[in-house]
Amino acid sequence: MWPLKPFFKVSSGIHKKRPTKERRESQISKLNAMARGQQKLQSQQKNLKKAADKKKGQAADQKTAAMAALVHTCPVCRTQMPDPKTFKQHFESKHPKSPMPPELVDVQA
Repeated sequence: MWPLKPFFKVSSGIHKKRPTKERRESQISKLNAMARGQQKLQSQQKNLKKAADKKKGQAADQKTAAMAALVHTCPVCRTQMPDPKTFKQHFESKHPKSPMPPELVDVQA
């Protein structure tokens, strides 16, 4: 009857119980969860950085597009306007005593 396997493992004189299958599996799953958690954090940081770079580049594009749209410049105050109608309204309201530029004479406000 003594040749049966022992339920404990002897190492350095101290008796320790073997971990159960469920215990080993839970320890492995915890290790996997920690590793996956680290990947998740790294991925989130990477995505935030990408989004910030994209947003930063997008703002510059909008600014250059807005500057390109300002075609007409007032000769008196050097204010830029996008279209001749706005330019004429500006000139009539801000500079009523100045003579009208020739490009605005035939524009209907």
